[in-house]
Amino acid sequence: MTDTVVVIYSGGMDSFTLLHRARARGLKIHALSFNYGQRHVRELDVARSVCTDLGIPHKVIDIRAMSEVMSGSALTSDDAIPEGHYEEENMKATVVPNRNMILLSLATGYAVTVNAGAVWYGAHGGDHAIYPDCRPEFVEKMDAVCRIANYEPVGIEAPFMHMSKGEILAEGLKLGLDYAHTWTCYNGREKACGLCGSCVERLEAFAENALADPLAYEAGR
Repeated sequence: MTDTVVVIYSGGMDSFTLLHRARARGLKIHALSFNYGQRHVRELDVARSVCTDLGIPHKVIDIRAMSEVMSGSALTSDDAIPEGHYEEENMKATVVPNRNMILLSLATGYAVTVNAGAVWYGAHGGDHAIYPDCRPEFVEKMDAVCRIANYEPVGIEAPFMHMSKGEILAEGLKLGLDYAHTWTCYNGREKACGLCGSCVERLEAFAENALADPLAYEAGR
């Protein structure tokens, strides 16, 4: 069994914690990020910086050419980013069609190339309400397919699948992580908006852990 994993690393809180979980377990890591035309592309700059500091091999794959088959999301268009909690109906506007199936398929190919036994990604319990490709049944099916798609079986793992954002943050805090080195906001502005679903869930996680978020937020947030 190989001790190498490919971690899909967006630059956000969950994948940042996941990256460090793999590191704490002594696994050999290949970090993989994707530019799919997301308006919060600054998360990729954060990801590059963290991997450089840690000496982790990191690739950013530009798949913006696929935008025509991944359109219709507020994350990749000029449509307004909806505000509120993930469990609200308007958050469906942030779903990017088939995103995780595409990203996991590409990551599986990379895993075969670097002789990794698994691909890790940061889907968690808070995603289940709105994102079909972050639910347990999706992970189970992708894992089954990716184990037979090549001569070399590759597992698909979502270690945080049954954890909340607050629980993920608590794990990262135990590892001594500094979440100033992450980006969560769906708006790609200088400061986090504090109002999009991603910001709301992040702020709730810090409140749950009785801590202030180290990121700067726009006035009044």
